Amino acid sequence: MYSQSKQDEWVLSKIPKGTYIEIGASHPVNINNTYALEQAGWYGISIDIDNQCEQLWKQLRKNPLLITDALTYKFNGSVDYLQLDIEPPQQTLQCLKYVLQSDFRFKLLTFEHDHYTGKGCRNESRDLLTAAGYTLDTADVQCEFGSYEDWWIKL
Repeated sequence: MYSQSKQDEWVLSKIPKGTYIEIGASHPVNINNTYALEQAGWYGISIDIDNQCEQLWKQLRKNPLLITDALTYKFNGSVDYLQLDIEPPQQTLQCLKYVLQSDFRFKLLTFEHDHYTGKGCRNESRDLLTAAGYTLDTADVQCEFGSYEDWWIKL
């Protein structure tokens, strides 16, 4: 698949077809958690504050890329999968808080906490998601540097 640590395979194993919001989109294919989902018939939107990959995105993807600040986006309704991956990790945590305070709901979440940096937000994100009724499905997904992500579920 296309994601860094098989996030796309994990999502597809839980829900074969659905909807997503990808926050922190970056490149439209390489190390992308939603490209394989789109290929499997999923519909969604990707959000990134940086327009560096916008033209390439238009060439390679069907589903839209929004160039906007996710911390000001109006989240409502629900999706099957939410990806949160903003740099630095404290911004990802701020976005999680923002999403959890809205009426927006999701069933699956991959949350990049970047614990390996020593400046990650793993413990606080875990407290927030547990309090919101989510179950930690896969903890401390590893990259070459160490623990960087958790995968959550609430079906």
